[in-house]
Amino acid sequence: MRFQLPIILLAALLAGCHRGHPRTAVIAPQPRLVSVLVEVYDPVTNFAWEDVSVRIVASDQEWSGCTCESPYIDWFLTDSTGRVLFDEYLLADAEVGFLEDSTGAAVLAPEFDEDEATLVLEIDAVGFAPVIVEVSISWADPDVFVEVPFF
Repeated sequence: MRFQLPIILLAALLAGCHRGHPRTAVIAPQPRLVSVLVEVYDPVTNFAWEDVSVRIVASDQEWSGCTCESPYIDWFLTDSTGRVLFDEYLLADAEVGFLEDSTGAAVLAPEFDEDEATLVLEIDAVGFAPVIVEVSISWADPDVFVEVPFF
């Protein structure tokens, strides 16, 4: 019994000192909602253009490999700050090929072949020549702000 007591005490001490490996949770990257904020301004005066028409023309989607043209010609007017926001629902409603989540919002997925898109916008106003703008959107930068000089 004399020899067993130190062994039992040593075993208890070692059991109490044992540290397990820290457990880490691996979280898979999730799709991200996409949006584009467009600001139209006069490069001569640097003032914002109010009531300028902006529309979604098409989108080049990496995941499908196609350029999808919008079946709609919906114009959105810039506000008093010269801006118009195409949020995730407007982008999905334009039917230009974005992946959509369960709520119908446009998303980009983190996978290599689903993480980029190029959105084509048209800016127009009475008395001016229309301007076509291509906007790059990626999973790493899903909320894009683009300034468009218009004169």
